[in-house]
Amino acid sequence: MICNGESRQRMNLEDLRQYGKIYGCNALYRDFTPDALVAVDDRIVHKIYWSGYPLKNQCYFRDWNPVPAEAYEMILLPEMIADDIDEVTPDMIFSNKRGDSKEFVVHGTHKDRMKDAEVAVREMDEKGAQILTEEVYDILFEGWGFHVSWLAEEDMVQSTTAPGFIPGGDFGLGAGSLAHLISAWVEKPDEIYFIGMDLYSTDNKFNNVYKGTESYMGAGGNAVPPHEWILQHKTIMHRFPEIRHYKVNEKSLEDPRIDPINRVISEWNDTPNLEYLTHAELFGKLVASSVT
Repeated sequence: MICNGESRQRMNLEDLRQYGKIYGCNALYRDFTPDALVAVDDRIVHKIYWSGYPLKNQCYFRDWNPVPAEAYEMILLPEMIADDIDEVTPDMIFSNKRGDSKEFVVHGTHKDRMKDAEVAVREMDEKGAQILTEEVYDILFEGWGFHVSWLAEEDMVQSTTAPGFIPGGDFGLGAGSLAHLISAWVEKPDEIYFIGMDLYSTDNKFNNVYKGTESYMGAGGNAVPPHEWILQHKTIMHRFPEIRHYKVNEKSLEDPRIDPINRVISEWNDTPNLEYLTHAELFGKLVASSVT
C-alpha cells in the first residue's frame, strides 16, 4: 500500500509491481498508476474523475452515487446552494463537460451551512479546544462549492459506501486507512506493506509529497496530528489478524525524539501481526519470497 509521506520519494515504485497488488490514495495517480486508487475528499475525488483516470483504472470513492441526468435541475436548485438565491452564481458549481452523459454524481455543501461550520470551529479555537492556522481554514472552508461529475457509460469506480460492499460500511475512514481496509477485504492477502506511511514530520510541517499543489495544504502548513489515522490502522490490523503487516521505513528504527518518522509506533505495540522493515529489508524480503 502506497501512502504519500515524503519518504517514499526515495523509492522507485515501479520496482514493486512484480510483487503484488498496489493500493494508493488521493493524488498518487498524478505520478503513478496503482492497481487501485482510493479517495474520499469531494474536491480530490471529482478532480480525479475529470482527469479521465477512472475510465481505465480501478478507483474506490466514498458516496459515489450516480443520479439520472434528468434530475440535475431538481437537485441543484438555487436554494440548495445558498439561502439568498440572488447570491448564487455559476462559479459556485464545478463540473466537467456534460456531453451526452446519462448520469452524474454531485457533492457539495450549502454556502451558509459551510459558514456556520466555520464559525463553530473558530469559536472552539477561541476557547482553546483546537488551534488551526488560517491556511487550514482556507482549505477547509474556502474550497466551498458543489462538484459535479458527468459520468461516462463505462468507468471503473466502486462506491465504498455501496450496500454490501464492505460489511458495516466504510466507517468514515481517511483515504489511507480506507485503502488499507479495502485491500484487506477485497484482496485477502497474506501480507500488507505500508510504504510512505510517515505519520509524523521531522520539522512539524505538513509531510506530504503533494503539499503546495491543488487541493493540498501549502509547504509551510503545520503537521497534521496522526492520532486518528494510527487508531484506524490499528483497528484494521486487529480486525484481520491473519494478515501480516509491515510498516516500511526508509531507515532503521530510532528513538522518536531523534527521528520521528523512522520509529516504533507505540500505540501499535499490542499488535502481534505487525513488523517493521527498512526500504532495503523490504526488497530483500520480496526478492527472497519471489525466488522461493
